[in-house]
Amino acid sequence: AFTRSIGDSIAEELGVFAEPEMLSRELTKEDKIIVLASDGVFEFLTNQSVIDICAKFTDPLEACRAVVAESYELWLQYEMRTDDITMICIFIDDVGSPQGSTKDLGVVASVASVGSGDGADDDLISNTARPVRSTMTAEKSRAIMMAKKNMSRSVRDVTEFEEEDFDLESLFTEKTAEEKASIAEAIRASVMFQNITDEQRELIYKAMEPMPVKEGQLIIKQGTVGDRFYIVDEGRFEVRIVPESKLAEEGAVGNCVHVYEGSRENHSHPSFGELALMYSAPRAASIIAQSDGLLWALHRYAFNKVIAEQSSKLEAEKMLKKIDVFKSFSSDSLKELASSLCEAKFSRDDVIINEGDVGDSMYLVLPGGSCKSVRTSKNGSESEVDLKEGGFFGEEVLKGGPENKYQSTVTATNKMTCWTLQKSDAKRVISSLRKEGATNMV
Repeated sequence: AFTRSIGDSIAEELGVFAEPEMLSRELTKEDKIIVLASDGVFEFLTNQSVIDICAKFTDPLEACRAVVAESYELWLQYEMRTDDITMICIFIDDVGSPQGSTKDLGVVASVASVGSGDGADDDLISNTARPVRSTMTAEKSRAIMMAKKNMSRSVRDVTEFEEEDFDLESLFTEKTAEEKASIAEAIRASVMFQNITDEQRELIYKAMEPMPVKEGQLIIKQGTVGDRFYIVDEGRFEVRIVPESKLAEEGAVGNCVHVYEGSRENHSHPSFGELALMYSAPRAASIIAQSDGLLWALHRYAFNKVIAEQSSKLEAEKMLKKIDVFKSFSSDSLKELASSLCEAKFSRDDVIINEGDVGDSMYLVLPGGSCKSVRTSKNGSESEVDLKEGGFFGEEVLKGGPENKYQSTVTATNKMTCWTLQKSDAKRVISSLRKEGATNMV
């Protein structure tokens, strides 16, 4: 308080006043959500991101819990402490005429909080006439970037060279509708999952690993490198932080600063360890099970694979659209073709196809790849074409009868990866289009 008073005194000389700025506005039918929150909520979350999270829920209490949990998780990732994190969320069902009574205004409100209660002032009034903060403050952005840089310098990802060969399908397990609902509730409030497609969401459901836990089990150890994100399906899990000066001490468990509690009955599924999905970094706290329970775990490699593969498939759709035989295809048909693509890898000087061989696949060259296509004319002369990213070859075998042959020899000129499309998959999509009269492909 003493140092703060000195700061206030100096600030006043520079034109900063203690008198709060009070703004008011009349509610309209377009206003749906009101958020009152301490500045601890907005330390890492923007105004817009808070509203985006709240808008995903129909229960204001669940919206409060989601925002508070997200804010608390970000504090633990970038700081060794937390500020007061308190929030009131009001859902407005309807706004009557300005002359109406308070009965004309239907609201549902809830409050949630967590933190140290340092006495930070609440933001009481917001005005839509003022700019909405949609990006983080420059100071906090610099602090986070510095933290990421320091982490990447101090930690070496020992599995860095294995990610390329990671088999996503090896983690797949079928989930019940109830299990999918639990996972969906947990990830819908997370910034990391806000822009995923429905197809990506289904892959994430499959890649989530069930992890039964026992009371007292150590889930995460502070200071160790993390590689998984966790969702609490059932059970209680305490968060403990050991001061940096005592991290090296044997048996140091630190103070309990928070408790995550999951319950299917209450539709409460908090999550932790989100930072591990972005990069390898030391865990900021330890997580210990207070009871038997169940977690869902998502490996960073699985998350990256889902995001990367879906992005690649979108690029594949664009590449397929450039090929003459697919130009008349609808977006849905191209998407179906892209979902049938398989990955094939080749080393330098590998012969991928031979002129005159009966073929059953065409190829799309992926980024970083290059190859040489040589075709022999009727008079015996050879023509050579270099193919790079976005190039394709072998499409001639997709048309006509079973004896279609490759019209060129293609050799890899460096280590490369291609998407391959089987003739049978192309014919399946083409057949359905013919029935609909959507294409005149021969």
